[in-house]
Amino acid sequence: TLLESKDVDAVSIATPNHWHSLMAIWACQAGKDVYLEKPISHNVWEGRKVVEAAAKYNRIVQAGTQSRSDEALLELADYLRSGALGRILRARGFCYKRRESIGKVAGPQPIPAGVNYDLFCGPAPLEPLRRAQLHYDWHWVWATGNGDIGNQGVHEMDMCRWMLGEETLPRSVFSIGGRFVENDDAETPNTHVAVYDYASAPLIFEVRGLPAKTDVKHMDHYRGVRIGIAIECEHGTFAGGGGGGVVYDVDGKRVKSFTSTGGDTHMENFIQAVRSRKAQDLKAPIMGGHISSALCHLGNISYRLGTEMAAPEISA
Repeated sequence: TLLESKDVDAVSIATPNHWHSLMAIWACQAGKDVYLEKPISHNVWEGRKVVEAAAKYNRIVQAGTQSRSDEALLELADYLRSGALGRILRARGFCYKRRESIGKVAGPQPIPAGVNYDLFCGPAPLEPLRRAQLHYDWHWVWATGNGDIGNQGVHEMDMCRWMLGEETLPRSVFSIGGRFVENDDAETPNTHVAVYDYASAPLIFEVRGLPAKTDVKHMDHYRGVRIGIAIECEHGTFAGGGGGGVVYDVDGKRVKSFTSTGGDTHMENFIQAVRSRKAQDLKAPIMGGHISSALCHLGNISYRLGTEMAAPEISA
């Protein structure tokens, strides 16, 4: 097998979320280095186990939060640390990405030809397929996915935490949301707001999977950002994300921009660390990937522990 091969030094894991941690742990045990797609875990506990495995077996494990290798954001982090915009008031992450209904089926569905469904489920419960599409739509089912807060949001969560300079989990989490409009087989919310109480400043993440009105196709935005972050400070705001963005002063005037050339420097960084055998060379070490992934999980835990209420009660 792949893990038994002496010719394989490293593996890249890009499976559904529920397989990420177990595959990474097995790879570490087999003496392989690992590039692990985000989120690095399907829940908080197993993410910590990946961190422990990387240390125990002395493996190079890079989290697939590519923005950590983005030149523009590296420059932005230094800029914010310099105090040029004063104190950070809040860090906001956005996933304003339209998500169409995945449909609704009447009962168990046939498994697509060529799919080993037992293997697909792996550590998840082996239950009948109850959605029209096996692939990709696993994101919106709790047993295999983490919703858009864990799918897209882990990137923005990581960027926000980076700019705040926070290296641990927050003191508390508050989350609200729901699955609105669509009556389909998805379980995760298409509207979700999570607030993380960090000592430096709050981190606020928002999922919007629906446009403002039923007759429009485009999504809302904040200062032109639909997928990205806004770091709101005393003397201005950065709005952007991967690839860079713009700093506005308190009057909304553009005062500075950050740009990067792009390219897959994150994988290059991983390979460099594999060769140097120095985990400190990694731009996104597994502990950081664990913390940012855990933020997504905590938001989902808060959401799922919440009490469901009728629309009139919510709007009252």
